[in-house]
Amino acid sequence: MTSHRRPRRLAVGAALVVVASLLAACGGIGTSTPVQPGLEVRGGDVQPVRAFFPPPAKGASQRDIVLGFVRAGAASDGNFDTARSFLTEDADKGWVPEGEVVLYSATTPLSVTNRTPDVAVLSGPVEAKIGTDGRYIQAGSGATRRVEFQFARIDGEWRISNVPKGFGRWITTSDLGRLLQPYSLHYIANDRRAIVPDRRWFPPDHLATRLAAAQLDDPPAYLGGAVRNDIPRGARLTADSVSVTDGVARVDITGQVPTDKTQRENVWAQLVSTLLQDPMVQGVTIRVRDVTLELPDVDLPVRTVEQVGFPAPPVVPLGRPMIRRGESIYLLPSTSFVDRDPRKSGNVDVPEDYSSLALSADGTDIAAVDPDGSGLSRFHGTTRYALTFFGTRVGHPAYDTRNFLWVGGVGLDEDSGKRLWTFSVAGDPAEQRPVAGVAVAADWLAKRRVVESKPSPSGDRVAILHTADDGTDAQVAVTGVVRDVGGRPVRLAEPLRLGSTLVGPTGLVWLSNTSVATLARRAGTAEKRRPYVLSIDGAEQALGETPKGISITSAGGERDILVTNSDDTVISRAGQQWISLGQGTDVLVPTR
Repeated sequence: MTSHRRPRRLAVGAALVVVASLLAACGGIGTSTPVQPGLEVRGGDVQPVRAFFPPPAKGASQRDIVLGFVRAGAASDGNFDTARSFLTEDADKGWVPEGEVVLYSATTPLSVTNRTPDVAVLSGPVEAKIGTDGRYIQAGSGATRRVEFQFARIDGEWRISNVPKGFGRWITTSDLGRLLQPYSLHYIANDRRAIVPDRRWFPPDHLATRLAAAQLDDPPAYLGGAVRNDIPRGARLTADSVSVTDGVARVDITGQVPTDKTQRENVWAQLVSTLLQDPMVQGVTIRVRDVTLELPDVDLPVRTVEQVGFPAPPVVPLGRPMIRRGESIYLLPSTSFVDRDPRKSGNVDVPEDYSSLALSADGTDIAAVDPDGSGLSRFHGTTRYALTFFGTRVGHPAYDTRNFLWVGGVGLDEDSGKRLWTFSVAGDPAEQRPVAGVAVAADWLAKRRVVESKPSPSGDRVAILHTADDGTDAQVAVTGVVRDVGGRPVRLAEPLRLGSTLVGPTGLVWLSNTSVATLARRAGTAEKRRPYVLSIDGAEQALGETPKGISITSAGGERDILVTNSDDTVISRAGQQWISLGQGTDVLVPTR
């Protein structure tokens, strides 16, 4: 049998070319060195090293062929010519390298064994996978994967004749940063003029094309109803690619030409925000059905979203963090020396039997769970106000940036299926009638208990820490918030679970609009409780251990994490270490 193959081109570039061996050993990121989430990807992400791998050696065994094929799948620039040289022509046609990516550690070699003379089994421990939707999914401790390859002789040499269905690429964790990076897609908030990002993993080659193609699709289910895509539905890239010339990306798409000025601005805002993440792109032009998408008084190419009249997001500065000691509320110290002379915040004292304190955006309102765990109070000025609430087993409350107070619980009587409520807290409670909680619809929470519900800084998402009714099976989920015309939350979208391999998550805080942190430990390991940073793209980052930690918040981002311990002390992050801020039972950060 003779193989007829197209000529293989030799990729040549100005960057350094690295020819790697079949079993190159590299340090992994695994569970001990997790993926860094939430990094903005700009010019610094251009990789200076390009990697290519040798083709099959004459007389190579089936084991050599399988391992060579796997390693060649880690070639740079999406150049899979060498990887295809390990396949027969039919197998080549059936292999989709852009499919699922499985991550394994190079420190643990893969195994190849023969099941029959023409079938070899590839197996080994895996660290994670990145699905075709671009979501990173951490594998559980001890997770393994097993796939079978069929073989045929081509001109006396072994070649893979059948690639398993769904097999994309297996790459080492040390190759991940070179081959895939997290980027943002952008959607329009349904309740206001604002851009809402979602994070996915993409290969950096042909990046403008990949990002534009993904941007044309519908928003993900976990943002359903909270956002929309104003690019005409069903639109596709006309030439299946985006050309970039002199720093200008030309996007040609099919579909109906938008006639509404606001929709046109939104289309520009989405594509410009997304494509400018490609370091090769400094401007964008858009054509729909061969018609240039124009806006009055806007010169092309468009280089910023402000250029098309899209409003800049408001900057909401965080107020001064506070700490509770006994009944008194103090300004959070920078060191424990302030214990000798604490400075009061000016807020009313909160009796010690009220728990789970939360602070409003302006720092004047404190919410707390009542002593019996079945009610909620609001402390404003010098007065406590009871909030009308038809539930019990009240969770940790949280204020959002839009004058709503969120709280979970278990509904009573005819409200027994309800699990989440919001209260309008706009205005002075002394001048208003008592405000009743309004349930937020979420069918997926019907048989769960909401321990914490934390709205994101923009209010477009909410993170939910929920358990079974008996307190087991704690999970962290992020979901879109659907609001009515007045801005009140009315329902949640489908959940996006984060940190699925973590055990006993406790506490929850947003670090940015695309990442949260919780206290937990990895299942199947001997590690102690520690903060985990969880990105909405699925990546996880473990911080230094905090074995006594019972709650977590942040005065800013990842570097500003604060943990309250079971011995009523508060610690602050300093690199991978923790420093004491002295005594305290609650740390209050506005809207956190």
